[in-house]
Amino acid sequence: MDRVIPLRRFASWLIDRLLFLAGSIVVVFVIRELGSPGPESVGFDVYHFLTIHVPLGVLITYVLWFGVIIKFGPPGRRLTGTDVKRRRGGNASWWMKMVRAGVKFLLHLTLIGFFVDAFFILRDRNERRSIPDRVAGTVIARRRWR
Repeated sequence: MDRVIPLRRFASWLIDRLLFLAGSIVVVFVIRELGSPGPESVGFDVYHFLTIHVPLGVLITYVLWFGVIIKFGPPGRRLTGTDVKRRRGGNASWWMKMVRAGVKFLLHLTLIGFFVDAFFILRDRNERRSIPDRVAGTVIARRRWR
């Protein structure tokens, strides 16, 4: 199995995060524009923006992002030519990918969990496996083009 270069894995992660951020900004902008009462409201209410618009925008973006990932796979992985594989070779099952995504979501809810996961990726010099990869029995490997 071809191992993934850490720079390729980082590039995949960065592309996914930037696309998610751009999508969130667009969704929050649309929510804010649809929710504004009209031209007579000139003021900008920071409280409502931070407590209603941003969380709702992130939630809607997560739902849309999940749909894109189910249908096409993560855009960053497609652009960098990587995929989730079984540790012992072969393609990972749908169940393994879902377990990996669930553990990654729970782990990345906090900034500390994010850094702990990054530490595990950097510490493992052979396969660069993260905590979700260890739980699901997967590894990130180069995609074979047919």
